[in-house]
Amino acid sequence: MRDTAGHVYKFRTTRVAAGDVVRLHTGKGTNSTRHRYWARSRYVWNKTGDKAILRRPDGTLADTCSCGDGVGFKT
Repeated sequence: MRDTAGHVYKFRTTRVAAGDVVRLHTGKGTNSTRHRYWARSRYVWNKTGDKAILRRPDGTLADTCSCGDGVGFKT
């Protein structure tokens, strides 16, 4: 997972299948099947708009999700 500024989170051994929901939290916590924690001390996602880009291990695009200036998000 990466954002438009180039911050990168690697899921390591987590398999994300089609239709699965895995929430990536910026802060600290305990990883589980559905919740992963980046353990960063600063925010990654911009409130004025950003895009999350999920790639498969081979580098091909799997999915994207974008958000904008307080108007929610779209996948």
